[in-house]
Amino acid sequence: MVRVVASKDKRISIGNNIKAIDNQAINDFLEFQFYNDISKTRCIQVISNGRSKKIIYKPHQEIPVTLASPRYRRCTNNCDFCFINGLPKNLRKELYFRDDDYRLSFLFGNFLSLTNIDDTDIARIGRLRLSPLYVSVHTTDPKLRISLFKNQEAGEITSKIKKLIDNDVKIHCQIVVIPGMTNGRSLFRTVNDLSQLHPGVASVGIVPVGKTKYIEGIPLVSKKLANTIVDRIQDLHNSFRRRYNTGFVYLADEFYIKTGCRIPPREYYDDLPQYENGVGMVRTLLDEIESIKRVRRIRGKYLILTGKSAFPFMKILQQKLAPYMRIDVRAVKNGLFGDTVTVSGLLGARDIKKSIAQLSNTYDRIFLPPDCINETRQFLDDGKITDTRVFIAPHTIKELLTCLQ
Repeated sequence: MVRVVASKDKRISIGNNIKAIDNQAINDFLEFQFYNDISKTRCIQVISNGRSKKIIYKPHQEIPVTLASPRYRRCTNNCDFCFINGLPKNLRKELYFRDDDYRLSFLFGNFLSLTNIDDTDIARIGRLRLSPLYVSVHTTDPKLRISLFKNQEAGEITSKIKKLIDNDVKIHCQIVVIPGMTNGRSLFRTVNDLSQLHPGVASVGIVPVGKTKYIEGIPLVSKKLANTIVDRIQDLHNSFRRRYNTGFVYLADEFYIKTGCRIPPREYYDDLPQYENGVGMVRTLLDEIESIKRVRRIRGKYLILTGKSAFPFMKILQQKLAPYMRIDVRAVKNGLFGDTVTVSGLLGARDIKKSIAQLSNTYDRIFLPPDCINETRQFLDDGKITDTRVFIAPHTIKELLTCLQ
């Protein structure tokens, strides 16, 4: 059953529970949405004060209720490389929640470990068609994976992925490269093992391990190792493209930035299945910049603040716009997490304010990266920026130019 927290139907009160729709048990909002076929007549079983009553809704008649948010599953692993271990105090509260819930994977693309699901969960995932899901694999070697996750359930990764595939669930996998652990033979064995499960496993994204100044004992990916991985994975990518007509395995943008290698063309990324994992974001930005044609002259002086990783590419944007407007680009030093964290999405308000305070020039507007705030416009460190010149940039260059014009 799932509790009602708001209702516009006098027959259903706040605090009532919805037990079933057409005799199908309702355990959370996903089942409610799945079985609430508005094109049909529906019989809703409601529990009020311990008593059951049935309410009929006609076709195209909404069920005007809001349901309680579920309690999402916490991660039961204890990975040394977990980014949450490297968070300082006093950030937004939700950042400290270690989620490992297949519902969040389906809804938002969060990566799962699959260590806390059983056959009943897998059957429910298939029944509700919760596809695709996103899975942090890292390695298919059972012993190594148990060691990485510090969880005996971690060794069953391949069998659980196969069971999900048997339930018509598509899987997008992630491999985090940790030097001395998941690189070398382990990396290429894992990619090949997962390729045997294609098309059920639809893609594999490879990302370098991230660490803040608060994490010790985890080595970063060196430029030499990154070069080796770029070369080897490109060969596998080409092989899979010939075999499957898709690249299948994709490297995070960070590998190309670290090595100085050319960012692959748009075709490399197919339909961008790992975009939110930092795979293809730079190519998308470069293509947007390339598509800029003649721009109407824009008055004023502007500044774009960004992270260290994106800085070289935003400089390309600056050069493209230079004939039409006065615009500067600066990289913000990440004091919140340390120099090893260079992405714009992990910039805090305090570091941004510090960068603004150090400016020697004056600007009419200062644009911040769109991914440095959440949907409620909060920064990671919950800080505030009151400078009226500061704006959050839109998500595309086209939208930015529209704002300026």
